[in-house]
Amino acid sequence: MNQINIRDRKTAILKSSDQIANQRDDWIARNSFYYQQDYEYMHFLVPPDLRVLDLGCGTGDLLATLRPSKGVGVDFSERMINIASSKYPKLNFITADVEDSKFINDLEGPFDIIVLSDTIGLLDDCEATLRLLHSVSTSDTRIIVSYYSPYWEPLLRLGDKLGLRMPQPEVNYLSTADISNLLHL
Repeated sequence: MNQINIRDRKTAILKSSDQIANQRDDWIARNSFYYQQDYEYMHFLVPPDLRVLDLGCGTGDLLATLRPSKGVGVDFSERMINIASSKYPKLNFITADVEDSKFINDLEGPFDIIVLSDTIGLLDDCEATLRLLHSVSTSDTRIIVSYYSPYWEPLLRLGDKLGLRMPQPEVNYLSTADISNLLHL
């Protein structure tokens, strides 16, 4: 069995993100019903005017729609961040690896809300990354992890083959129980 090392995996994720950056907004528009439902649910969870950290922010749409008093979006892809910065100049977007402890520790927190939307499956060490978030949190900080169930994978693979789904890098599959246990740790 071939083992992919962390460096190779992160390089593949970065390459994938950079390749899709210029088309990401088109994919979101093409699948607007899904994204609209996702944003509406996030509005239910996150009232406006809070300090929000969005890890894996892509082109910034989710962060912008949350209307934060202080919004910081972080993405691995400089191309994604450049697009987000040009679309939403009042928000702060940073190119960085969210698994880098020095970067997380240097962030000016705390944040009221930390969002990982479709990000957790791309992490190499989910537990360590979640542990890092203590440095930018308070006891009242809410961490929102949005991620699809592995049970959707056959349908998503079909969407890939039919060209109906935005290209994605390989992800780690985590159940709701897995994510809950990681947060508990």
